[in-house]
Amino acid sequence: MHRAELAKPVLVPLDKLGRALRRQVVVQGLCRTVVVALAAALVQLMLDKLLVLGLGPRVAMLAVIVGLVGRELWRGVLSPVTMRIDLNDIAAVLERRHPSLGDQLVSAVAFSTGAGEDPARDSPALIERTIDRARGRLSDIRLDDILRLRRHRRFVALGLGALAVAAAITLLYPGIVRAYIARDLALRDVPWPSRTRLVLEGFSDGRLRWPLGDDFSLVVTAEEEVPRGLRAEFEFASAETASREMARRGQDQFVLDFGPLGQSMKVRFAAWKIGVDEKSDWYYVDAVHRPSIREVRVRIAPPTYAGLEPFSLASGQTSADILRGSRVRIEASLSKPVVASALKCADQTVAEAAPADNEGVVAEFVPAQSGTYYFDLEDADGLHDTNPVTFAIRLVSDTPPKVRFSLPGAGEMVVSGAVLNLAVDCEDNLGLRTVELLSRVVRSGDAPQSPGEPVQAEPLPNLSPGQTRYTIKQLWPLSPLALKPSDRVSLQVRAIDHQPPIDQSFAASMPQDRTAQPTPVGESVPYNLNVVTPEELLAELSRRENEWRREFEQIIKAQEQVNGRILDLKDMAVREEASGSQAVRYGQEERTQRQQAGRLRTVARQFEQVLAELEVNQLATGAVRRRLETGVIVPLRKLIGTDIPAVAGQIERLSNRFDRQLADQLEEAQRELVRAMYAVLANMLKWEGFDEAVGLLRDIIRLQGDLNDETQRSLEREIEALFGQQPTSQPTSQP
Repeated sequence: MHRAELAKPVLVPLDKLGRALRRQVVVQGLCRTVVVALAAALVQLMLDKLLVLGLGPRVAMLAVIVGLVGRELWRGVLSPVTMRIDLNDIAAVLERRHPSLGDQLVSAVAFSTGAGEDPARDSPALIERTIDRARGRLSDIRLDDILRLRRHRRFVALGLGALAVAAAITLLYPGIVRAYIARDLALRDVPWPSRTRLVLEGFSDGRLRWPLGDDFSLVVTAEEEVPRGLRAEFEFASAETASREMARRGQDQFVLDFGPLGQSMKVRFAAWKIGVDEKSDWYYVDAVHRPSIREVRVRIAPPTYAGLEPFSLASGQTSADILRGSRVRIEASLSKPVVASALKCADQTVAEAAPADNEGVVAEFVPAQSGTYYFDLEDADGLHDTNPVTFAIRLVSDTPPKVRFSLPGAGEMVVSGAVLNLAVDCEDNLGLRTVELLSRVVRSGDAPQSPGEPVQAEPLPNLSPGQTRYTIKQLWPLSPLALKPSDRVSLQVRAIDHQPPIDQSFAASMPQDRTAQPTPVGESVPYNLNVVTPEELLAELSRRENEWRREFEQIIKAQEQVNGRILDLKDMAVREEASGSQAVRYGQEERTQRQQAGRLRTVARQFEQVLAELEVNQLATGAVRRRLETGVIVPLRKLIGTDIPAVAGQIERLSNRFDRQLADQLEEAQRELVRAMYAVLANMLKWEGFDEAVGLLRDIIRLQGDLNDETQRSLEREIEALFGQQPTSQPTSQP
């Protein structure tokens, strides 16, 4: 038999055993590599998760782990795979495990492979016998003992267990495994998954748009696991960074008042952990401008009745005094487009602002009140203009017409036949529409608080509509009113301009507007006149004459005293040289003399008023006019205007320098003053006696009339008694 065929039963089992042994070594090496890789990965994960390592430490750890795993992979897998299987080594291992084989198996393998064969020394028969003997003994032993299957199974179980642990960790903690792969294998800056969930107030999809310059606050609510502390880390658009601790509020909220926002930035949060703080994702804060007004134009159209042209305010002028009822148009250019806008005053919407162009608004309205107006602007981000441009508008009402009304010569008492002198003066800045005389009569039989008859309005003549000034003097008789004694008359002048009356319902909705005028009407002070009999009026005028006649007597007495003091000064000056004290006394007397003119002027005015009332009431006869005009008023005017000033001037010259001749002239002038005053007083007394006589005669006539009435009533009672009828009333007195 050929040697190769003879050795096949020996070499084939050994070859199979060698390949099985190599597979076993490779599997064990692979399992060991898996265990080492898992252990290294767990250590790397724990260190990174605990310390949240930076990129550098993670790169170093990955390099160490790759070295360890690579070493195990080379030693346990790659090296055995590339190793050549030597049957002689396998035979030697078997003989060491089974000493009973002696050297026969090693020799048989050597003879079969030709290793160490010496043809000159070794005989073929011996070789064949050795191979045959080794084949027989090889069949008696278990080749699997060399594989150490129990140890192999432990390695396999350990490897499978490592894979199972890795799978279980992946299934139970997928987020951690993903973060580990991303951070420690892919070396990306990815945060570890956390049980703390942060919710930022106002943020949407991690972004927030905040007004530039406004105070910015961060409010963070922690859900699920609440950290013991939270720190905000900022990175600004200018590449600057900052870090600030957040204050805790309540159980799960953290607050940070950042202050005015000056630029865009991003922020993340570091939650306190054992070891290294856990950091969140980045959140972005975009700084945006609020909508604002860049330029404004204001145009004002006065009301039509004013007849004024529309005008525009100068550039930059945002305040104006305008006539009530004017229409205002405000156009504003904006810094950015807006989605909503309205013109407001005192937080109330006055008018909707329509878009003028892409970045502008316009509002047109009639101001109902004085105040500060502004545009309420809102952009697409919901931001409002917190510092709006204001427009100060003060409504100036068309002032009511000014009315001055007087009754020259009329007093509080008039007779029914009086003819009044109406003096009316009206003016209005924009023109008058009507001027009326208002009269109301309260009859003597009405109750004391009765309003009397309705007001009668009588337009005054010669008024042109639109006339800004109206003046008239007119006689107005009382006789058409059919007045009786004890009646009362009230007279007043009313002027109305062209301003439309204010809508009272509209004015009531704006109670804070105190500049509103109810109506464009001007009224004078009313005159209230009491109707009396001529006798009553004459008695009242006589009483007033007596009163002022007594005042005139006091003036005469004072003048005589002045004359006496002047004579004393003259005598002193004649006897002695003039001194400084005499000059002072002359100056005092000069002032006293001028005061006499003022007192006389008051008396003259009173007598002028008496004469005027007599004229108005148609009671001034020729004799009365001569008495008052020629006998009293004219002399008094001469004394006031000429005589007394001349005497005062002479006294003044004497106070400067005494002159005997001038002193004599002054003495004579003062005597003339007194004589003129006594002449006026004589006229007053003469006509006063006449008035008393006339009054007595009137009283007699009145008493005679009363006696006739009583006699008539007595005759009527006697006639009734003769015919058997009882009188209906008893007389109260006997005639």
